[in-house]
Amino acid sequence: MNSLRQSLNSVSMRVMKKTKKLIFLTLLAALSQNAWGLSDVTISGEGDLALSYWQLPTRDQGVTAFSVPSLLLDIDLPLREGNEFFVELQNTEFRDATSKQYETGAREAYLSMTSFLPARSEMRYGLIPDFWVELEREQWGYDFWGVNSYMPLIKYKYSSWSDLGLMYQGELPDDWGQWSLSITNGEGLQSEETGPRKQVQLILAMTKTAPFYAMVSYVQGSYDNYDDSFNKKQRILLHMSYEFQKGLLALEAYDTKDPADAIQTEGMGGGVDVTDLHATNVEGQGATLYGIVKLNEKSDLFLRADWLNPVKTNAQKFLQDITAGVSYDMTDDIRWALAYEYTHYSDEFSDSARDQSLLTLATRVYF
Repeated sequence: MNSLRQSLNSVSMRVMKKTKKLIFLTLLAALSQNAWGLSDVTISGEGDLALSYWQLPTRDQGVTAFSVPSLLLDIDLPLREGNEFFVELQNTEFRDATSKQYETGAREAYLSMTSFLPARSEMRYGLIPDFWVELEREQWGYDFWGVNSYMPLIKYKYSSWSDLGLMYQGELPDDWGQWSLSITNGEGLQSEETGPRKQVQLILAMTKTAPFYAMVSYVQGSYDNYDDSFNKKQRILLHMSYEFQKGLLALEAYDTKDPADAIQTEGMGGGVDVTDLHATNVEGQGATLYGIVKLNEKSDLFLRADWLNPVKTNAQKFLQDITAGVSYDMTDDIRWALAYEYTHYSDEFSDSARDQSLLTLATRVYF
């Protein structure tokens, strides 16, 4: 009987899935007949593939693994008077604990409004990207072999790709650049709103001095899960870069403040051990220096160095990370990269952290 019941349940689930797909296709067909400007919908995306080999003596020494770090699908739906609705769906290698299936969900989904605003201004409302991370990604295009390759705020979990909220961006006076102000839940992409507290982010980006560029940002918020005496969330960010004919040189520095409990729970700061700082706010600091040199029209050399001290009061808690590699654009829509990463953890950083090195052959496909 149990076997029969399981079979019936399995059949029922397949029927429900097919029914949902049929309903979705029917709605899509109806929209294609009635929606304004559907012919102008833009669909694009990218797929990341990676082959990794762990080297230093950790538990993963000698392990070779194939992975699909990310698969993105961007859907840009034009609305009347220049407004848009943008959706980005992501399929990641992080699998559901129960079904063991790849997780798929919205990474961004927001309404972009420009029709009633001054020129070169925009308002976003919904699941909006972290604008600082978005600007970073325009320069650092080598983030396609998983979390290790992301810029520091994401790599060390001091920020999230996106959050629910509202953002306005406009121009600085005298064409100095642009500014943005956002108000979000502060819970990040992976969590729902759990309380009344919010997060505010202000960004100033100076472009008038090109090819030298500079950005500063201030983030202030509070956690909902901790006592008022130790629930502060703060980020002070500085970015400077110089773009020349043959490449790019950039420096990014940041200061952080979070409850020790949040650092421990979320695995922030590279997994630093802060158990002895329970029920206090912890300040950290870090810096990243990276450069890109164009060898020719198709090939680049890239080098990146991270330094992170998640606990300012203990200078002996730090990590150093160096990534170097070469990329090759096989075609306009296929990029390869061979990268080597070495991470050094200080003796006091964490009992479980050990030096590690990783060799990765990665591919990004644009479509």
